[in-house]
Amino acid sequence: MGDVWLVGLMGLMYIWFPKVAAQSPIKNPRDQQTEHTLLINEINADTPGEDTSEFVELYHTSGQTARLDGYYLVFYNGNGNQAYRVLNLQGKATNSQGFFLVGSASVNPAIVIPKNTIQNGPDAIAVYYGKGNYREGMSVTGKGLVDALVHKTKKTDRADTLVKVLTPGRDALLEDSTFRSTDESIERCRGADAQWFFQVAVPTPGTDNHCVLTPQLNASAVLISEVHLASSLEDFEFIELQGPHSAVLRDIVLVLIDGRTKDVYFTMDVHGKTSLDGLLLIGPAQSKIPVDLAFPENSTRPVLRDGPNAIALYRGNSSSFAPGKALTTAGLLDAFVYMSTEGPSPELLDTLTPGRPAYGSVRHQLGDVSMSQCSCCSVTRDSLSYILSRPTPGRFNDCPSRRFSQTVSFCLRVADCQEWLPKSEEILVTVVQALDQSCSCGVFPAYFKDLKAACQDLGLVFTTLLTAKSEAQLSSLLLAFQTFLKSPRAVSFDGRNVTAESSCFKDVPAPDLTPGAPSEIPEGTAEPSRQAGKLLINEVNPDNPGGREDTEYIELFYTGQTSFDLQGYWLVLYNGKTGRAYRVLELSGHRTDELGFFLVGSSAVQPAPMVRLPPNTIQNGADAVALYYSSSTRYVLNMAVTAKGLVDAVVYTSRVTEKAEQLLKVLVPGQGILYENDSHSTEDESLSRCHSLSARLQSSFQVTVMTPLRENACSSPFGPSPPIIRINELGLAGGGTVRFVELEGRPGTSLAGLSLIVFKGQEGKVQHSILLRGSIGASGLLLLGGEHGGTELMFEDISAASEGISAIALYSTSLFPGGMKATSEDLVDAVVFTCRPSTVGGHLDFLGPLYAVPCGYDRSVSLSRCPSSDASTELQFAISEPSPGLQNSCPQDALAMGLDLCFLIPNCSVWILNHERMLESLRKALVSSLDEKCSCGVSELYLQAADSFDQRVRIMNL
Repeated sequence: MGDVWLVGLMGLMYIWFPKVAAQSPIKNPRDQQTEHTLLINEINADTPGEDTSEFVELYHTSGQTARLDGYYLVFYNGNGNQAYRVLNLQGKATNSQGFFLVGSASVNPAIVIPKNTIQNGPDAIAVYYGKGNYREGMSVTGKGLVDALVHKTKKTDRADTLVKVLTPGRDALLEDSTFRSTDESIERCRGADAQWFFQVAVPTPGTDNHCVLTPQLNASAVLISEVHLASSLEDFEFIELQGPHSAVLRDIVLVLIDGRTKDVYFTMDVHGKTSLDGLLLIGPAQSKIPVDLAFPENSTRPVLRDGPNAIALYRGNSSSFAPGKALTTAGLLDAFVYMSTEGPSPELLDTLTPGRPAYGSVRHQLGDVSMSQCSCCSVTRDSLSYILSRPTPGRFNDCPSRRFSQTVSFCLRVADCQEWLPKSEEILVTVVQALDQSCSCGVFPAYFKDLKAACQDLGLVFTTLLTAKSEAQLSSLLLAFQTFLKSPRAVSFDGRNVTAESSCFKDVPAPDLTPGAPSEIPEGTAEPSRQAGKLLINEVNPDNPGGREDTEYIELFYTGQTSFDLQGYWLVLYNGKTGRAYRVLELSGHRTDELGFFLVGSSAVQPAPMVRLPPNTIQNGADAVALYYSSSTRYVLNMAVTAKGLVDAVVYTSRVTEKAEQLLKVLVPGQGILYENDSHSTEDESLSRCHSLSARLQSSFQVTVMTPLRENACSSPFGPSPPIIRINELGLAGGGTVRFVELEGRPGTSLAGLSLIVFKGQEGKVQHSILLRGSIGASGLLLLGGEHGGTELMFEDISAASEGISAIALYSTSLFPGGMKATSEDLVDAVVFTCRPSTVGGHLDFLGPLYAVPCGYDRSVSLSRCPSSDASTELQFAISEPSPGLQNSCPQDALAMGLDLCFLIPNCSVWILNHERMLESLRKALVSSLDEKCSCGVSELYLQAADSFDQRVRIMNL
């Protein structure tokens, strides 16, 4: 009956989703970046006076909280080339923006060092990773080197040995004390070609470096950077120009034009020298803030009029611009046209900023603000590159940053899409202006970057990066954007009314918010390209020495390594004899700490648990701890053990003779019980996750010393610990043949003692056994497969043939004879796959979920590890475009839409008697139907957060 129902449902899918099936969710990985790393971002070794504000700033390129375990910061003396200071960063973490600061107390660092600690040069600072013997007095070494910077304060200084070992081909960087009269630092910047370079600039400890890419400045070498109008005679009005630092300006004239009449009403010659930050401030001579160049004494105040008006920079002198003389483009360097309510002359726009609108100032709504350029320095004569922001005379503009960003999309419903496509940028401007009118949130077109537009289904689809100045502002703007497009929105463009919506798909209404997002977007909204983490059981200590049992605990860990909301999660403790719950904890309302840890335990546990339990609560075994997630199910005391909503589980005992067969069968099928062997230590021990980040895998754990709210002590004296390495991607050719295997792990991790095992068929017998060698590269990835530049290991005959299933598994052992069957012992990670979605599993079931791969394609695809917003799902891999050596190409919430299915049936109760089975069958049927229609590589992970109610079924996040 179940098979008949599934076939019938698949037939319905063909009818209901012809348009949806035609859209391929596979993304091209060519523009994706490799894994993130830790870099030296800024140093200030030589400060005025007694060196009381020196610092080293590290930056993790993920731009978020990252643990620094295994990293060392080493300071070298160029005289002797030996380490004079070594800092072990074990237990430390970057802040939520990816910064980590070491320095004097005055810069508020994470690690305080005494004044005058960092030597001025010629010296070096280096970041290392690994288990090397890094100590003070050691000679300079390149072993384990991650990043380094050799610095000096005199041009004649030399540090040849440090340069040769640490930065070959790159000379020592000069922190020029003559650059600024106050202080300066050496800062890392990214150039137009995406390559890193260093500059000397204003110190910015713990914040973004102010990188001005001088080669991108136009031929004028000076641009209009900030304009501040005065609302009264007492207000400080100014114009600020941006150019190369310490540049002499001459033969430049500033021209102010009436926007209605096109008449020049003010001119002045611009001369002087830009500041060390490249700024030149022009304003009243008598003001609280010193200016670099004053308005002429006979100027009528205010000099800058309310709009419509224009500001222009020309080559030449003021005598060339007599009142009444027509404007010209000859010698025009930059121009800015602004308005309030009345628009400027069209001829003025055509002359000064052709093809661009005037800037619409709404400063009366937002208080004391400036019009600030936020696309320095490659854009000129474009009002769309300006935003309203707080005034920053003499300082860099207060602009939105890509660090606080999120990809957003919307649809313009038009019949003749190709006609509208060339107008994409102007349409985005119109939509953004309508958004700002709706939310009054001060958002401007310059907040939106990297616009892409394409015709799709019933309209023109826009995808763009929304940037902000802070996490809080990003959250606010995302909510405003989603609210704005909650229902179709009429927008007037080019004399025609068109409709903007959240999706271009036919007859599929979009959800109220971005699928997978909460009703209020939390702080720390991640960039869409970042892969989300998952919540796991990380450590269990159920049995304490003696009779007090007051240091029991269970530690959870969010692998995203940041504060994580536990809404919808439950922790259930099971009795092995009865198979029923003896304790149930609802975790909603709690969050992990900033490193991702959450502790439940007795009152004597230190640090203090977030949820406290009475002494002797956690039973010694044979018992189990299970983590669940559900937005609807409630877990109750004395309930029978269940796998519904199961996220992770650990079944354990402290006595070898104890068994828990029912718990093992339901929670971790096919696996053995864990033994917390108290003979390992005379004090106390725990079961700690050390070998894998895979859920419901008993072999992930080993006995170690206790480490509540800290990294597990996997290198404890109780025995060697296999590295945390996992399978990240399987590259598949036609017929399901595996062409490459990509492993993921911490850079530098050795593969010694690990084996890659290939299992085949229902019996799950070994087909191939490959002993691994080498180590994980600097990107955190290792490629196995000759065609992709990895090892010479080839996989021509590893296939998911139609007659059965295959599996590729990683084991922490080299002893795996041919013909042996799969086992959970020493298992690190595994992926099970087949060409036939309906294939019934066998001895490989316990290795993980079975993935159906497209074997009929004439192109290559991959099974790629991807995050899932459904916390209870076992699914971890999705069909995608191959991305060897790059970040996996995964489904993104930002590109999601909602699907609502309505089944018109007379007896609804029959369909919802088995809620879980119905949803699972629906998911499989929909995926199979879509992929047969489009051959676009849709897999079950593309459908997330399934739910049903009454006669409706919603499959979220396609």
